[in-house]
Amino acid sequence: MTIASIHAAVEHIKPVRAADAYAGQESLSYVRCKVTTGDGVTGIGVTGRFLSAEVAHLLNGGIAETVKGLDPLDIEAVTLALAKKFNPRQSTGVFISAMSALDLALWDIKGKQFNQPVARLIGGARTAVPAYATVGLPAFTESELINACTTALSSGFHGAKILVGAGRSITEDAQRIRAVRDAIGRAPLMLDANCAYTVAEAKRLATLVADCDIAFFEEPVRGNDIASLAELRRATSIPLASGQMIQSITWFRDVLTTGALDILQPNAAFCGGLSAMLRILAMAEAHGIAVTGAGGYEAANLPAMAGHAHGGMLEVHGAHAALRSRFATHPDFHDGKLHVPDVPGLGFSLLD
Repeated sequence: MTIASIHAAVEHIKPVRAADAYAGQESLSYVRCKVTTGDGVTGIGVTGRFLSAEVAHLLNGGIAETVKGLDPLDIEAVTLALAKKFNPRQSTGVFISAMSALDLALWDIKGKQFNQPVARLIGGARTAVPAYATVGLPAFTESELINACTTALSSGFHGAKILVGAGRSITEDAQRIRAVRDAIGRAPLMLDANCAYTVAEAKRLATLVADCDIAFFEEPVRGNDIASLAELRRATSIPLASGQMIQSITWFRDVLTTGALDILQPNAAFCGGLSAMLRILAMAEAHGIAVTGAGGYEAANLPAMAGHAHGGMLEVHGAHAALRSRFATHPDFHDGKLHVPDVPGLGFSLLD
């Protein structure tokens, strides 16, 4: 079996109204990557919106030329060949995004070749993963915010996450957090600042809601700066989480050795694919730090989070509702969990 071709394309999806104020019209641009072997087996991979045209160009050009004729089951060898040619200095950006989509597609092929779900090939630790819902989007009024969170919890999700630092003052965000906490009782409540705050601002919000039993505070500081995260962690009892868009495995190493986070959030669609995610899961396990999915693309992350013994919860993002509509098949959600499809490969497919 050899790789015959790669075809990557960018797709732009208009987000639902609730997501308009979240990340703009391009928030749901993504790259879909299809790898075809000489035997006609196909694998599908995805990556996110950043520099999507450049990612697709690299996949269709230099990467496709380099991997043609290589065995798709030799995922590590393919990765090494591409890194040596395109990324000898271990930078991030377009190359790692492209590798994320390619790696996912190669794992999809591997699962189909061995007639097994990828989650089982990874280790088969569990057949379903608890899911929480990111539904507290900035466009919502306070009453809409409360309704979105209570609806998600009544649907079986294991927690609700709301966005902060997206145009409102810190005191306004604190009031909205308190209103949601009062409405949902003791159910898990998470916050996500999308790197909006300085350390001082993040400390202030954490102080204002310290008694609200926040499950975790995600991407609280600008640039995911490790020193800033460590300083904030020393100043608050609220668990800190980050990593959904990080493309450097050494960032995860340094976060762990510095003690800057309570929860890691690698995302296979961004960090370099399932192969990189498995390395990060192993490091987190060795340091006794939990791993929780974030950043959407839950179908791509499910095989690792279900297959590896250290996998944790996965996020289902409300701003990605339009993206999920582009899936022909997708993992089922019921009983509060995303269930691993009992089909060969990654377990999802995309509409043409």
